[in-house]
Amino acid sequence: GGQAAEVMPIYEEKIISPLAVRFTQEHIRPVFQGGCSLEEAIQAIGVRPGVGDYDVILEAPFPNIEIVRWRQRIRGCEREDKHWFTLDNRRLYCLQSAAVKLWPRRVGAVVE
Repeated sequence: GGQAAEVMPIYEEKIISPLAVRFTQEHIRPVFQGGCSLEEAIQAIGVRPGVGDYDVILEAPFPNIEIVRWRQRIRGCEREDKHWFTLDNRRLYCLQSAAVKLWPRRVGAVVE
């Protein structure tokens, strides 16, 4: 009888501030592989109403960034710092640029 509802997985978006994600490269190319400039991509980022702690959520013209949590061991210290990183450095740059323009609103982006 009542089991059917449990079978359907609930898709919940993971949302994080792009400013809380760190880059994995020191330099990025100014264009995407498809030829679109980062500046064009930033201009194309829209916003939708926020949820939870966020005032607005960015809607980007490119796939969501994938983030991973890495622990950084601090030499001579018991403490481990955990930070979010992405390999999608150009997309992160665009999201961070859009987020900064919307300050002081709290901005989130959907991540994988």
